[in-house]
Amino acid sequence: MYVTPTPAAFTSPTDEERTKLATLLNTVDLRATTPRINVLHYLNAADIPVTAEMVSRYVDLPLSTAYRALTALEVNSLAGVTFGRSEVTRWFRFLPDRPQHCPACGQSFYTEYA
Repeated sequence: MYVTPTPAAFTSPTDEERTKLATLLNTVDLRATTPRINVLHYLNAADIPVTAEMVSRYVDLPLSTAYRALTALEVNSLAGVTFGRSEVTRWFRFLPDRPQHCPACGQSFYTEYA
């Protein structure tokens, strides 16, 4: 039986997690705004690449804010982007010690983030 991975449910970061995420954002010269902290927290929890629409829905942000936060994270190498077979853009939390492929479809992520 094949089990399809599903996106993680969003839970707000704890105060300790929020502090760590804010520090991480500040180290790459990004302001630690609530949307960025929440999007980064969601990407940390998600085990599959997610679309901006999914982030918007789960984190309860306007779609435009989700796109801006994801783009800022990607430009500063905190997140990566991949394009699915149907040209759907999906974001993932880039971590060097994580497998660099999607567990759902097996697609390799771009090596430019390595």
